[in-house]
This record gives sequence, structure tokens and C-alpha cells, in this order.
Amino acid sequence: MKKVYTSLLSFFLLFLICSTLHAQVYWKDVAGLLYENCSSCHRAGEIGPFPIMSYKDASNPDHVYSIQAFINNGEMPPWKADPAYRHFLDERVLTETEKALISQWIDDGAPAGDTTLAPPPPVFIPGSQIGIPDKVLTMAEPFYIAGDDSDRYMCFVLPTNFVNSQNISAIEFRPGNAAVVHHSFIYVSDDSSAVYADQATPGYGYPSFGGVGDGVSADFLTLYGPGMTARYYPPGSGVAFPANSFVVVQIHYAPLSSPDVDQSSINLFYSVQPEVRKVFAKRVGEGYITNPPFKITANERDTFYMTYPIIKDYSLFAIAPHQHLLGESFMIWAVTPQDDTIPMIHIPKWDFHWQLLYSYPFMIKLPQGSKVYARASYDNTIYNPNNPHNPPEDMHYGESSTEEMCKYLIDMLEYMPGDEELVLDSSEVSTAVVPVNGLVKTPQFYGCAPNPVQTKTTLSFFFPETIVFDLIVTSADGRQLYREQLEKPTGFSQHTLDVSKLTNGTYFVTIQTNGKTVSKQLLVQR
Repeated sequence: MKKVYTSLLSFFLLFLICSTLHAQVYWKDVAGLLYENCSSCHRAGEIGPFPIMSYKDASNPDHVYSIQAFINNGEMPPWKADPAYRHFLDERVLTETEKALISQWIDDGAPAGDTTLAPPPPVFIPGSQIGIPDKVLTMAEPFYIAGDDSDRYMCFVLPTNFVNSQNISAIEFRPGNAAVVHHSFIYVSDDSSAVYADQATPGYGYPSFGGVGDGVSADFLTLYGPGMTARYYPPGSGVAFPANSFVVVQIHYAPLSSPDVDQSSINLFYSVQPEVRKVFAKRVGEGYITNPPFKITANERDTFYMTYPIIKDYSLFAIAPHQHLLGESFMIWAVTPQDDTIPMIHIPKWDFHWQLLYSYPFMIKLPQGSKVYARASYDNTIYNPNNPHNPPEDMHYGESSTEEMCKYLIDMLEYMPGDEELVLDSSEVSTAVVPVNGLVKTPQFYGCAPNPVQTKTTLSFFFPETIVFDLIVTSADGRQLYREQLEKPTGFSQHTLDVSKLTNGTYFVTIQTNGKTVSKQLLVQR
């Protein structure tokens, strides 16, 4: 009998130990995952329907089980590019282990544990994702959207009032009402043609389904989609805004069942350099389809192929595929004259509601004579839950959400030797995940923490070999304030930087070695 009691006691103790270990999934274990993958959208002023900026936010019984459901079914975080095909900056991808950890924490009742052990919540600058803008252009008045379940493509003309030409290093669209803005395209115009188009129509703004409209002269710059992170152009590059130019922003307001309003704005960040390399933004559309016509037959699934020739050496740094509700998948790759294949992007499961401009961690050389190929698939059957027509109808090109498009944007520079050695930003790419081209073969600067900083910040690096490099701090206007030569061993390392003597403002921390340059922005804020 004693043996029986001893066995039962042992079993009970083992059960308690296992139960205790099972319950040790506390907030400290999941906070970093949620902050890194969710908080950029789930915070005040962004598209997320509720904040995830604290333990109280994440454990809120009104939301916690929806977090679990959307993470487990793959809808959140909303990252559509296949990381096994090509890595990008700002990746929001949870591994199966990380998903299980979050789910188990919620199943256990979302216990807090010692919240002081959790990482601090991320710090976001109000009104911007990337810093303090030099100029903010805001719609002159709110735009009223009738709740009549109709698409609206509206163009708004925003005067820059620049006395002289101004080089711009970053353009950031800020939706005034993220719930109603589906996406936007941004242009710059050096004449008054857009102003005349606005004056020719009643009310503020003018409707235009095809770009900025007939008779309007404007150059395409960039786009915005929900969940997208704004980015600076590569160092030394940008776009030149002429004196007295206008920004023309075309906003797609998706169908609404009740009225609403929007008053969006655009943040402009000035370049401190008198000369910049011009950014070349190219939209490759239906005219490059090699198996026309662009017709998606009712009750069928169709695939279209595109070929775009590269006529000179370019450096690619961003890409954005575009389809509508019938879209199923999109893959883009390049083939060089030497028959080398360059994977560019693969969206295996298209989602109309999450269309991003994807930025590469480093520039990719597209040699002259290369061809960029694309394969876009569509599902025009009753089995597509997003099909806007029931029964399905033959579908052709159109700007409306209930029609279809097949195009992509690529952001490039004319190639210069060394472009492919420049790491644009490696802070969101883990050293444990090696991209297709082997990112960790180049020096990595993973950023500054804390940032914003008051007195001291820690710089994190990864070097493929023991290396001597220059650490440089410059002001926003390009003045060098600090320079030090350091030596670091192979692998991950850190360095503490004292910024207590710097005044509040934006600075750039740069490492230089063997002709390679990697820079990070640092905000000093007390």
C-alpha cells in the first residue's frame, strides 16, 4: 500500500511540475513578438482596430481571442510575401513555434507574470513612422465620402510652395482616416495642369480613375497601402521637387455603407545633399502581357505572363505587385544575359486588402539586357470568396475594385559600382535567417537601442569576419560630429555610444569599412 501511495504522490508531484512549467508562458515571453509584429499597425492613428502596446492591451478579453484566431489562421500579421523566396525589410512573420507560444499563453488565461521582465514597448514618433518631417502637406479640407457602396478615386492637389527646387529623401503618406483609405498614388507636377483639373470640377478635389487624369502633367513617385512602412530612399538618392511644384495624390476610397470623411496628409523629408541620384519609379502594366488579351473568363482561373526588358544597368530597391479581388498569386523574377535567375517577389496567396511596397535590405543589380518576368494568376469562379460578381462575369481591365488589373511597381536607380554592397537597413532581418543572396555575408548594423535616446544607446552589429571600421555620427544637415575607429570580431557584437552632449534632434550613425557603408537614424529626445 505504501508503494501505491508513493507512486500516487510521485505522479501528483510530476503533474504539478508539468502544470507549472506549462503555465510559465508569461507576458515576458510574448511581448517582444507582439511588439515586433503587431504594434506598428495596432497603435493610435494606425489601421489596427485596437492597440497592442502593453500587457493590458494584449490581454483585453474583448480582443485577446481574436488575436489568437487571426494569428493561428495566418491572417495576422499581414505579411503576404513568401520569406522563403525573398526577404524584405519590416518583415512581420511568425514561426510555427512563435504562434504556438502566443496561443498557449492565451489558452493559459494570458497570465501577466512579472511584467517588469518584459521588453519595453516600442517608441513611435507621433504623426510619422520614420521621423520628424521637414514639411507636411495636408488636404485643404475634409473630403466627404457618401455611404453608397461605391468606389471613389479622387485626386487632391497640394501646393508645395517651394521657392527653390528641393531634393526629397523620403515621402510618407499619412491617411487622415485609415478606415476609409484603401490605397493612394503620389505624383509631383511642375505646372498648374492639376490645379486647372480641380477647378473644372465642383467641390474639393477631382475624380480620376486613370492616374491623375487626361491633360494633367505629373510624374509618378510612390504609393501607400495599409500596413506599409514608409522608408527613406537609398543614401544619396531622392527626387527633385521643382520650385512652385504641386503634389497630386490620388486616393482610392473603397465602398462604404455609411458616410465618412477623410483629410489625409503627406510628410516630406528634405535631402541635405545639393545633388541626388534620381529615383526611377516604373509601373509595369497590362501592356507588357505576353499572352493577351487581358480577359479573365467567367467560371475559370486564368494566368497571365509579363516581360519587361531592362535597357540599362539598374539598382532595384523596392517592388509592389498589384491586383484586385480576383487576384490569386503573383510572382516576379529576372533573368540576366548570363541566364542567372534573380528572385524578386512571390505572393503565394494574394490579399486585396494588404498591398504593400516591399523594400529590400540591399540593392539588387539588374544588368542591362536582363528581362523581368512576372506570372499573375486569377480566380474568377464561385470558389473565390472575394469574387465581386455572383454569378461570375467575364472580367477585363478597369480601375474599379470590381474590375481587374495586372501590374507592378519597381523603384530603381541607375546602377553605380558598389550599389550591391550597400546594406540599406538590416534591423528587421534576423541573423538567424539567411536570405536568398546571403545577407550575412556583408557587415550588418542592426540599429540603436534605445531609440529615441536620452544619454546612451547600444549599437548592435554582425560581421562575417574580424573587421576594422569607422563609426561616424552626423547631424541631419550632414555635419560630421563624431568619428571613431573600432575593431570587432566575427559574429554578433555591441558598442555603447554616449550621446549626452548632443542636442535634441535627428542624427545618423554610420559604419564604414572597405568601401561599404551602413547607416541608421537616431533620434535624441529628452
